[in-house]
Amino acid sequence: MKLSKGKLLGYKPMIERKNKTQEPQPSRRALFTGMAKRSYQAGQIAEKVQRTVPRPPNAVDEDIFTRLCNQCGECEKVCPESVIRMDNGFPTLDVEYSHCTLCGKCQVACPTIALSNKQQDTGLRAKASETCINLYGYCESCASSCSSQALEWKDSQIPIIDTTKCTGCGLCKSDCFIGAIQLN
Repeated sequence: MKLSKGKLLGYKPMIERKNKTQEPQPSRRALFTGMAKRSYQAGQIAEKVQRTVPRPPNAVDEDIFTRLCNQCGECEKVCPESVIRMDNGFPTLDVEYSHCTLCGKCQVACPTIALSNKQQDTGLRAKASETCINLYGYCESCASSCSSQALEWKDSQIPIIDTTKCTGCGLCKSDCFIGAIQLN
């Protein structure tokens, strides 16, 4: 008697079922495919959005953003901090003299889904330079400014900024009165 692969593993084909009301059992392939899809989707949620230009928070990936944005300028009009500027028709962030409060008003005002990302991230990253006064004396102007707790401040050291936690809001930059923090 020749045994098929299904019989060796103990599976019964759907035709051989005696009780037709019994629900079909998912195959191993379907089980692993479903598990792979769920892990892939979970991985997509955890990834940071990649940008080449600082965009308003909640902006989607750069290549999709330039296709979705209709260049209406509504996000610029509603920004309470006036940090959104239209550059070549698209909104960009200018946090040179102020910071983004991540309030979400630009997302609400956007008539498209260009600002529909769940992550509030501007694409900018803070970096403290060697001109930080804390190296030479006591300064704590940026110590408590980071709402995402990406800034680690210690006595007589340059603040360490965790770029994985940083949202690029620019609050630490605007709190530093000597300009030792830059956003790239």
